[in-house]
Amino acid sequence: MPILEKITQPLQARHWTDSIPLEFHYTAGVAGEEFRRVLKESGRFLSSKCVECKTTYIPARMFCPSCFVEMKETRSLDEPGYVYSYTTVNRNRAGEDSEPVTIALVRFDGVKGGIVHKLDVTEPSKVTFGMKVVPILKDAGQRNGALTDIIAFKPQ
Repeated sequence: MPILEKITQPLQARHWTDSIPLEFHYTAGVAGEEFRRVLKESGRFLSSKCVECKTTYIPARMFCPSCFVEMKETRSLDEPGYVYSYTTVNRNRAGEDSEPVTIALVRFDGVKGGIVHKLDVTEPSKVTFGMKVVPILKDAGQRNGALTDIIAFKPQ
């Protein structure tokens, strides 16, 4: 059956399971690489600020998505983040039961964007929206400049 031909009965639809091997190399770009370098070297999150609209973004970006102005002004965020949204998952990737893991979108006051990462909580029911959190980082010698340098965020 050609691809443009309309299926009139569900039994005409067919599927098959297969895989397509793909190889790729990902680069975080200039601003992303700077964000990763600062995370690795100082354990801080780098943000960028637009001089035109005064909006600050995390992770750092090279151009403002609103104004399309190059953003050269950067600063490290030292204040704690807060839980903007979260979910608790009690199944692994294979769909089998596992220990509960809480994942959150962590945002920062006055900054657009955020970081999606694990929360280090013993009781997921105690997590609340707006809860202040700080990152738990790997030791400086173990960091490689990736988001996996963050072990989790913990309540402040």
